[in-house]
Amino acid sequence: MVKRAPPKKRPRKAKPGTKGLGPKECILGEPSGAAAEVAAAIEKAGGCVVGSYKEPLGGHPVLISILPIHAVEPTPFQRDLSDAHHKRLADVINKTGRFLDPIIVVTAPGDGFWTPNGRHRLEAMRRLGAKSIAALVVADREVAWQILAQIGRAHV
Repeated sequence: MVKRAPPKKRPRKAKPGTKGLGPKECILGEPSGAAAEVAAAIEKAGGCVVGSYKEPLGGHPVLISILPIHAVEPTPFQRDLSDAHHKRLADVINKTGRFLDPIIVVTAPGDGFWTPNGRHRLEAMRRLGAKSIAALVVADREVAWQILAQIGRAHV
């Protein structure tokens, strides 16, 4: 008889309000360590940090930034761009005159930034001729691979 692999364990549903940080605990004063290094990289690229916080589940620092659009590229191991999808996004963004869904970025190994989650929004903004783009900058570059694995968007 062939043995089946054990089923994947899913986390149990937690009791409400038992995990993570409360709203006031999410305040990030002055970024330090890796977050401070990323803030310096943002400034060096010509962008600016407009806010920061500790994300509510794990308390990891996130920098809310405006980056020059030329400084951001998709991660090189993402699936291909959907022409129809980014054109539709550009139409909606253009119609509303607002870009309200920041992309997520990490620092690239050289200069600039990679987006593991935001390729179509990035291309839509490029299509519209935008100079800059709003981004949530995560200090830990390794999170890029984790994001792509979670949302199933990496080439296998």
